[in-house]
Amino acid sequence: MNFWDLDAEWAQRSAVIDAVGLVHSYATLLAQVTQQEEALAALGSRTLGFVLCDNRLADVALYLACLRQGHVPLLLAVQTPPEQLAALQARYQPQWIATHGEPQEQPAAPGAELHADLGLLLSTSGTTGSPRLVRLTRAALQANAASIASYLDLTAQERAITSLPMHYSYGLSVINSHLLVRATLVLNTDSVFSREFHQRLREQHVTSLAGVPYMYQMLYRTAFFKLDLPALRTLTQAGGRLEDKLTRLVAEHAQASGRRFFVMYGQTEACARISYVPPEQLVSKIGSIGVPIPGGALDVTAGSGELVYRGPNVMLGYADQRSDLARGDDCQGCLPTGDLGRVDEDGFFYITGRLKRFIKVGGNRIGLDEVEQALQAALQIPLAVGGTDDRLHVLLECQDVALLGKAQEFIRRQFAIHPTMTCLQSVDQLPLLPSGKKDYGALLRLI
Repeated sequence: MNFWDLDAEWAQRSAVIDAVGLVHSYATLLAQVTQQEEALAALGSRTLGFVLCDNRLADVALYLACLRQGHVPLLLAVQTPPEQLAALQARYQPQWIATHGEPQEQPAAPGAELHADLGLLLSTSGTTGSPRLVRLTRAALQANAASIASYLDLTAQERAITSLPMHYSYGLSVINSHLLVRATLVLNTDSVFSREFHQRLREQHVTSLAGVPYMYQMLYRTAFFKLDLPALRTLTQAGGRLEDKLTRLVAEHAQASGRRFFVMYGQTEACARISYVPPEQLVSKIGSIGVPIPGGALDVTAGSGELVYRGPNVMLGYADQRSDLARGDDCQGCLPTGDLGRVDEDGFFYITGRLKRFIKVGGNRIGLDEVEQALQAALQIPLAVGGTDDRLHVLLECQDVALLGKAQEFIRRQFAIHPTMTCLQSVDQLPLLPSGKKDYGALLRLI
């Protein structure tokens, strides 16, 4: 049974509770999906489309309709800046663009054929800041959903709230895995820090909550874990490293309240999930990314120390332009993660560093070189970009305070990084290595 099948056996079960609290059965969801299928059929037999989504029922229905009928959607945030959307449109030539679940045909030059196995496109960064996309198959999505459902021990009695956007692979995996077991999705568009969100958790008897490190940091500061939420049984965390102290605090809270806390590791290139730490071993394995998910395997490459993942949920490969969508399986089930790691005597893996210049800010993966190049092109001054998880660091070779503000606004708009997660500083001269290259280690020490 695929998560997108929506068979009649489960027709009367609650599938979705929408943003205004209306309950929709699987039969109702199927009716909406069928309606979307008819709209897509009018646009062609196998098309490429952009879905600008924000966790609404129409967005979920359109996504499922695409999977069922062989159309290929690129999921994007509904608030994608117009200039970024236009750049993606010029690069990938979609036949349609949908906002609020309504596909609108687009004038597009004939593009390359879509490979027969291609099922979904997602941004590598979790934002719209990069034109590079991840090419995923329906089989990979299904395999990862099944693995997640297995190790989380999901059942049809679950009620999962969409605390993360569906255009982000982690958020999408929550939807996929819960639909697979015919559970109920509580659709949410409110901030997880809002009173309305907390009210929905309580009123809709939500059983599981997914979050990135920044979300757990803020929830802990706002005394979220003291709220009376008797139905909440499972907490999951991914999207970057959660500091050890907070991991321990949340784990201890979960144990004391009869809940389960799963720390997990993944990448969009693997449909979201690669490994997890079993809750009963979390306190003794603080800092670990855990063991491979069911059906997957992790290894540490001799010499380089890079973590390499193998499994049926690995992407076909990347896409940088329309012609790449005709490519087949470049990865063959093997994904070098770009992270350096080690494995202990119990088979638990740990990340010890990064092979490539990527960080995760607010749960989204950010390419430091990409930010640096874009910012330098915009400001036309020497600068260097570095960072740690949940903090982007920028050194600018200038003494103009106005440029600092301009840089921060550019980063916020172009890469969706909140100003509280950026640290900018002006210097007379950038730190350099003897070779003349930028000294990124000194950058982190200076800020």
